Amino acid sequence: MKKGLFGIGVFCLVFLWCIPLWAGPVTIRLANVAPVGDPRDMACVKFAELVKEKTQGAVTVEVFSGGTLGDWRVTIEGLKPGIVNAVIESIGTLEPYTKLAGIDPFPYLYRDFDHFKKVWYSETGDRLLKKIGDAGGFKLMGAMYRGARYVTSKKKFTDTDGLRGLKIRAPQLKMYLKTWELLGAAPTPMAATEIYTGLQQGTVEAQENPLDFCYSYALYELCPFLIETRHVLSNDVFIFDKAYFEALPEDVQKALIEAANEVAQWRTRYSVEQEQQYIEKFKNKNVEVVPVDTAPFRERVAGIIELFPELREIADEIGAVQ
Repeated sequence: MKKGLFGIGVFCLVFLWCIPLWAGPVTIRLANVAPVGDPRDMACVKFAELVKEKTQGAVTVEVFSGGTLGDWRVTIEGLKPGIVNAVIESIGTLEPYTKLAGIDPFPYLYRDFDHFKKVWYSETGDRLLKKIGDAGGFKLMGAMYRGARYVTSKKKFTDTDGLRGLKIRAPQLKMYLKTWELLGAAPTPMAATEIYTGLQQGTVEAQENPLDFCYSYALYELCPFLIETRHVLSNDVFIFDKAYFEALPEDVQKALIEAANEVAQWRTRYSVEQEQQYIEKFKNKNVEVVPVDTAPFRERVAGIIELFPELREIADEIGAVQ
């Protein structure tokens, strides 16, 4: 009888040892600037659901969309003091913290989408996320394809000559601003939440973003032209402060990484499926979709690496991926 009880006791101990021991309830405040219903917001909601499932409800992810906690710059700044615990944004938004993040908006960096996938969904991508994250004091996970960046404009152009002097809104990041300067435009830094008003008031004549953003913000109401520059293939990631993330229990860290990677796979598939559908949606809003020969655009920015020598090693590594 004693042997039987001892055996049951050992079994129970082993069973309990195999079950993750969540160290009390954890609440993660996850921010993004996209409006509710935007694919980025959808990714946040899916992440919250997966984390809850994987931690048996011990970890709650509260999603704050639409810039309710501030624009991307404010929310990323809020990671260090813990005002925000996580942000979903492009890697490029970390440029103020590490110059290496400038590789994300590097113009015409990839040969095509297949090249993009081979870079980010591989050991190369994992290595780059760690390198960039460590350099800025962040934990990056779940690299996901957001889509190519297009230009919505009040003025039609088909080549770099047509860009000359065009007042175009660009994120307040060095790589974006220098790209548009080299292309001959007049880039104007402006918060994403101010783009619609900026176009409405004539502060800018054009802006550039992935199609999901352009459509979610109803830019078709102000810009009759959608220019297919596809100058950057955008990559979103989940961003945590490194110290905050590493202070979480290991089981929680594991659950967050797994959830982020699953969301990344879903978001990438969704973005690819939706890209052509967005083009049709713009056409249905009487927006003229303008194809361009990207060769002259590529040529105009070919020397940009000379302005960002710290990115040469990463750019060469990405270029070598076959």
